[in-house]
Amino acid sequence: MKIIITGSLGHISKPLAKELVQKGHAVTVISSNPDKQRDIEAIGATAAIGLIEDVSFLAKTFTGADAVYTMLPPFKFQENPNLDAREEARRLTSNYVAAIQQSGVKKVVHLSSIGAHTDKGNGLLAFHFVAEKVMKELPADVSITFMRPVGFYYNLYQFMDIVKGEGFLKGFVGLFLTLRHYGLTGLLQGKKGLIVSNYGAEDKMPWVSPLDIAASISEELISTFKGRKARYVTSEELTCKQIATILGTAVGKPYLKWVAISDKQMLDALLKYKMPLNLANDITEMNASQRNGGILFEDYYKNIPTMGKVKMKDFALEFATVYNSK
Repeated sequence: MKIIITGSLGHISKPLAKELVQKGHAVTVISSNPDKQRDIEAIGATAAIGLIEDVSFLAKTFTGADAVYTMLPPFKFQENPNLDAREEARRLTSNYVAAIQQSGVKKVVHLSSIGAHTDKGNGLLAFHFVAEKVMKELPADVSITFMRPVGFYYNLYQFMDIVKGEGFLKGFVGLFLTLRHYGLTGLLQGKKGLIVSNYGAEDKMPWVSPLDIAASISEELISTFKGRKARYVTSEELTCKQIATILGTAVGKPYLKWVAISDKQMLDALLKYKMPLNLANDITEMNASQRNGGILFEDYYKNIPTMGKVKMKDFALEFATVYNSK
């Protein structure tokens, strides 16, 4: 098969491209960075250097493909804190839709997110609902699988500074860069040995490895499925208390705790650090929607997938390596 992958050599796209190449498919990876061309070619794929804002480029690259994997890049809140995530999602997804129609592609796998089933009560993640809605405007003969992964393991790196006892927003730019996933805002000022957010403690959370996401996307791209569906992807479900213990043990702090604070405390902390009110409200609501199997998980628990292979203890080894290198 001829398969097009967006997302350059990111956490998901790189292992996805590698797997598809190893299976004998002709893979083209889209990247906006010319410096990535050599790395893309090194894994056996073809590089297409251009912007997803350029519909003509996308349409030309998509033409002749059997399947296309699409994703939205991290929004640049660090450059524009007042960015409207919903409108940005609408704009970029509309580019994909136009390119897909112009190219004649009939199979699309789109990276969405848990929470994309609604635009109410899920805060920032409502932009995924918008993106799915725009993608559904494609003609009925275009098959679409919406991949809805849960919280990424690597979002837990956002807690590293506070686990070290180094305070709040040393990694604030990193926070902005990963706002498109959930579980991001546990960087509140606290005592050494605590993770703090407006969810936590006994709240049960599903988490996923990008490797398991890539494997699931690969299955969908080469499948014979026709129609429209959403597929959730998860690796393991744990309480926040269990997560804290696993990460803490890995870094030599088995006493590490995950403490839940109020929504007001969360919002006040974000505003204290000059985050725009709309964005602060979205993040606070997004986190709150995860408590006690809340709104974020209501459709997930109706469609629980088979768990992936990579577990929290596997990720904890990576977490510890990064932790000890700083």
